[in-house]
Amino acid sequence: MPQNNQHARPVVDWLTAVALAAMAISLTIAFHEGVHALTCVAFGGDLQEYSALHVSCELNIPWQEKVKAGSASVANLILGFIFLVLLRRSHQQSTERQFFFWLFMLTNWLNGAGYWMLSGVGNFGDWANVIAGWQPLWLWRLVMALGGTGVYAFLVWLALRELGKIIGGDANEQIGRAVRLGLIGYGSAVLVILLAGLFNPYGMASSPVVGGTMAVVFGLSPLLWMMQWFRAASFAKPPRPALEIHRKWGWVVTGGVVVLLYIFVLGPTLYF
Repeated sequence: MPQNNQHARPVVDWLTAVALAAMAISLTIAFHEGVHALTCVAFGGDLQEYSALHVSCELNIPWQEKVKAGSASVANLILGFIFLVLLRRSHQQSTERQFFFWLFMLTNWLNGAGYWMLSGVGNFGDWANVIAGWQPLWLWRLVMALGGTGVYAFLVWLALRELGKIIGGDANEQIGRAVRLGLIGYGSAVLVILLAGLFNPYGMASSPVVGGTMAVVFGLSPLLWMMQWFRAASFAKPPRPALEIHRKWGWVVTGGVVVLLYIFVLGPTLYF
């Protein structure tokens, strides 16, 4: 007799979920550094290094250097909104694709807005370079810290709103599944960045590796706590089939290839 799976616990295959999350962070950071590199070339600068965690470029005009420094986080935000549109159009597609779109959207948003917030608070990172020399510096840092925190919190709220539309399943297990997906996403992202840092030619204690690692460790921290907000009734969770992650070897292989290229090709740095 066929088994009744009406109340079966939704599947979250850890291998596929890790592959999706690791691919999302690899593409997010590679895109971020790639925008730095392309901006450098567009201004006629001397692009010397492009790696998983940094770009080395010489530009002779200070304002061009500031544009290069700020361009990547803005591009991350724009790419995140592009994937918001794709996510909203993906409800008839596989749940694995929906989860990847949602996570890639979120990692781009957090990476973009996180630089504003962290540069304002800690005076390091891309936007610290943008406001360097602007006076009074303390005021610029305050505006950036407060504004960045506001944008960051709004994007976390918006991401949870979108997750509510696709999470589905039984109300008694939705939060636990969301927490599990968040933990997998965060752990995978941190592991990928640490592995890429191991191959950076400047060493694990260098500013590219420390800065890039901090951007991920702190910038993606909502994946550890945002699901507590998700409990609120204000995040509507319409009845629909559960967002499940099944063992899909196509995603596992694709994710593995992307991550290996990120770690072993971009990690050691491309020289020009």
